[in-house]
Amino acid sequence: MRIEFGWSLDGAAWADGGGAAGIARLGPRGLVQLLQGRLGLTRPAVEPAVRVAQYLRLLEEHPQPWPARSFAVDPWSTAAQLLRWRDAAIETGWRPGRSEGPLPERLATLRELERVAEVGVAGTLAPSGADDLAEVIELLEEAGGAWPLGIEEIVLAEEPEALPGMWPRLLGLLEAAGVRLVAVAAAREGTPRVSVVEALDEWTAADAAARFLAADPAAAVLASADTDVLDRALHRRGMPAIGAVGPSRDRAHHQVLGLFLDVATAPVDVHQLAALLDLRVLPGAEAEAEPVGLVPALARRELLRALGAEPGVGGPAWRSALARIAEGDNERALEAARVIDRLVSDPLPADALRPRAIAQRLDWLAERLRAVGRGDGDLLASLTQVQVLQRVLGMLAPEAPLTRRTLQQVIDSCGGSGPSPRAVREVSERQVTTSPAQVRGGAVLWWGPSSDDAPRTQRWDPAEVDALAAGGGRVLSPAQHAALQVDAALRGLRRAEEIVVVLPGRRLEEVPGPSGLLAHLGAGDRLRPEELIEDGRWTLAGRSLEVVAPPQEEEPAAPPTEHRIAPAPHLLPRKLSFTQVSSLLACPHHWALEYALDVRPADVAVLPTGARMIGTLVHAVVETLVEKRYDPGLGGTPLDSPSAEEIGEVLDRLVPQLASELDLPGRAAAREDVRDRAVRSVGALFSGAAAAGLRITGTETRFELPLTLMLASGERTVPFVGSRDVDAIAADGRRTVLDLKWSRSRSRYGDLFDTSEAIQLASYAWALAQEHPGEQPADVGYFLLRSGEFVSADPALDPHDRAPMDTGEAWRRMLAAVTARLDEVADGRIRCGCRELQERTGLDASASWSARSSALAKARAAEREAGGLLVEEHCGTSEHAQLCGTTGAIR
Repeated sequence: MRIEFGWSLDGAAWADGGGAAGIARLGPRGLVQLLQGRLGLTRPAVEPAVRVAQYLRLLEEHPQPWPARSFAVDPWSTAAQLLRWRDAAIETGWRPGRSEGPLPERLATLRELERVAEVGVAGTLAPSGADDLAEVIELLEEAGGAWPLGIEEIVLAEEPEALPGMWPRLLGLLEAAGVRLVAVAAAREGTPRVSVVEALDEWTAADAAARFLAADPAAAVLASADTDVLDRALHRRGMPAIGAVGPSRDRAHHQVLGLFLDVATAPVDVHQLAALLDLRVLPGAEAEAEPVGLVPALARRELLRALGAEPGVGGPAWRSALARIAEGDNERALEAARVIDRLVSDPLPADALRPRAIAQRLDWLAERLRAVGRGDGDLLASLTQVQVLQRVLGMLAPEAPLTRRTLQQVIDSCGGSGPSPRAVREVSERQVTTSPAQVRGGAVLWWGPSSDDAPRTQRWDPAEVDALAAGGGRVLSPAQHAALQVDAALRGLRRAEEIVVVLPGRRLEEVPGPSGLLAHLGAGDRLRPEELIEDGRWTLAGRSLEVVAPPQEEEPAAPPTEHRIAPAPHLLPRKLSFTQVSSLLACPHHWALEYALDVRPADVAVLPTGARMIGTLVHAVVETLVEKRYDPGLGGTPLDSPSAEEIGEVLDRLVPQLASELDLPGRAAAREDVRDRAVRSVGALFSGAAAAGLRITGTETRFELPLTLMLASGERTVPFVGSRDVDAIAADGRRTVLDLKWSRSRSRYGDLFDTSEAIQLASYAWALAQEHPGEQPADVGYFLLRSGEFVSADPALDPHDRAPMDTGEAWRRMLAAVTARLDEVADGRIRCGCRELQERTGLDASASWSARSSALAKARAAEREAGGLLVEEHCGTSEHAQLCGTTGAIR
């Protein structure tokens, strides 16, 4: 066997399939692995995180004074850094046992730890690559050349004495064992022709590089930067991708473990919980099958619906979901639901994450990944990460608490990094490499060289260099170490006849400096991409392509404001609610998608948050207080107000169930603001109602009443359903209904009331009239929870001297508008109300709030004058915006 050995030749197989026939091209790592196999020294690989955990345990059992302060603050990083220094010192050939007397503090610490460590597969510290090299040398020294290696010749790219650490000794032992060492043949004289294309951005650079490769199919590629954008440009021209896309921890399968433990740690983030429940880890077994989730489908659907109803855990919605899953006769789904419930019901305390408790919670995750893995590489990587973490946690003190930062460091160490889905090396005759040392000759496209490629070496101060040498180490200076890599790179580059360098300019918001290797290759031609095109031809380094301008496309037509389909009486509703009515009047297209066709966003996308979540929370506070204070003898609540303490206690109890995100770190100020406003406004609601002589008789009062619609096709009776927020009754028996709103606007609802366009209040008044026929019409009003104000015609509630709202007229106008819209739907006319409103007002989705408010006020007034009703619900903020054509229209 013949070997070509060079300091920068590891990973050379991709360059040309393994080199010439009969020759293996190897770097340091490859040669050590080969010798381990020949000498019978191979052993199972040990995860880096396991070695760090072993070193951390050594530091715990044998504390060292020099790193003590760092270790107390950040034990994992300190152990990892000391381990890197230890491996670098061993790689020089240093033997701590030979170092007697005082040493520099860093080396003294490493020596003390090495004395108590048992290095070996079954020892307290697993061996590193440096230990592998030392073991090979030790066995070769013992064998004295008697061990047959099967290696005839090693062609050396560098002189043995130029190599660092133990490498000269190893090569000497190989020579003594009968391996012939020869120097590599001198490279040809001269310097390649160099052309440099300097682009302002990566996309422009990728077009230039792809054109050159299209013009010269034989050109090799030296990829010094990520080729993701270049690969897309190649695909547009029908050429195979390079696939040199860097690994990252930000791949989906590397997020499973961290997401799972985030959910298991207090306080529970319901958005993270929803993401875990919705996580799909594999495509379906068949093309039309639903993707396989980490959580089985039944448990996923029920628990996500529960979070949509109550964005917290442990409440009625959550418990009902668990009960429905138990009734579903699906053992896997039930087991998963119970595991998730235990995770969030008894979360790990964030300030006391104990290894044993963490490891116990990982058992189900490992089993689930194993069950659904089906040999998938990404899922097996996730499973390996979980198993490594369990092993690491088992090595740490079981009851010693970890901080969240340390746990995340451990998770990152266990997971390593994963390949990008775009890192696909497609079949090509083109030679590809990522190292200049591996360039073999011919024309080369050099993609993205930068100063970031400069070699980095471990630095030792002069006293440490002397101490390492005294212990058998051999340390090259940083300049000598850099020269090894620079010389290897230049030897490879000078084998090329021509090099076209493409500098992508700004990448990831930064402009890296050019590689220092360019200075050694000469100035070359400096070109801009726009300078490469002249008279309809693109030319670079003697290669030329005809430039064909694509045909000019016409400006696409705007999406229609109305869709015409076949008559569709089947789309008419079987049930109506105020929410449905509001959507139907504002945008029939939106209504048809959501209610008639059931096109809805995924549960995970509509998890309550912001004003909607807070409004639900404060509604529940009011409901709880009314239930608690209700006196059957009085027929309602007493005419007084609950104390601020009582209101605050109820709110605090409901936050984990209905607004758990307010308990997350960093939300303390927002939570206090919500609490302060809610306590004051709920107190104002009760005290204001009591001062007006109103006794609250119910909250969230459900109603379902028949509603007859006079459609063009005939009468149609459907249930009209809803819930009234607050029902109250005065001493004279007159009924009042209040709608509670958490809103920043203090004028919107007053305007709706004053113009008798508050159709929600009109629907409540109609429902009360149906339930209590013969009684005088109920009073209606709003209570603004955020500001603690009433909107009402009752002067005891609202001092603004408002005229009573004509609820009968508002209900009539609403029914007329609903009837007209449903007749259009039945006839096959589906109007895009939001787009019609944009055209009518001359505004688009990007209009400012003030301009929109003014234009809408004029449009509403004009509609009111005509006896109609204009309901505006801005589709641009909904999940249906693209389908309605309001934003990002599909063309």
